[in-house]
Amino acid sequence: MREQPFVAPAHQSRRASAVMLPIIDIQDCAHILLCKRPNYLKHHPGEICLPGGKNEKKDLSLRHTALRELYEELNIKPAQIRVAGKLPNYSTLTGFTITPFVGFLDSKTQWAADPSEVAASFLVPIHTLADASNWEPIPFQRFGQQRTLEGFRTPHGLLWGATASIIKNFTAQLAIPV
Repeated sequence: MREQPFVAPAHQSRRASAVMLPIIDIQDCAHILLCKRPNYLKHHPGEICLPGGKNEKKDLSLRHTALRELYEELNIKPAQIRVAGKLPNYSTLTGFTITPFVGFLDSKTQWAADPSEVAASFLVPIHTLADASNWEPIPFQRFGQQRTLEGFRTPHGLLWGATASIIKNFTAQLAIPV
């Protein structure tokens, strides 16, 4: 079944975007593949992120946006990932609505980061991301208001903000008893 094109409602002022939460099994341990943005980028320089970006007119859907960005940033073709589903949308303080998709990579998947979009790519075990003791409060100011988000230290910098919230939501869902 072909996906319907994404059309933002006319009254919506938020910008649509999508990310892929790529999961890969390394030695019987599930990992999330993350990226570090180059320091010279205008938006979110040096930040840790999931592969993804803004919805473009050529994208057939937000799922297509996430797959396109995964390919552009890490050279992982859509055929190399099995999209399992999507998580609830996340609205950012900067005016974006992010639709996160979860996908599984084969353990033999190779990727090559595009240096114009990705300074580094790396894996973090899901069990360390799911452990609340590995997170710390990160206070910051936005629009003159003091706010606090949780952050996770990686070898490539601090994971925080929207990406951290999406990952925390994902790991919380993993802990739901069935």
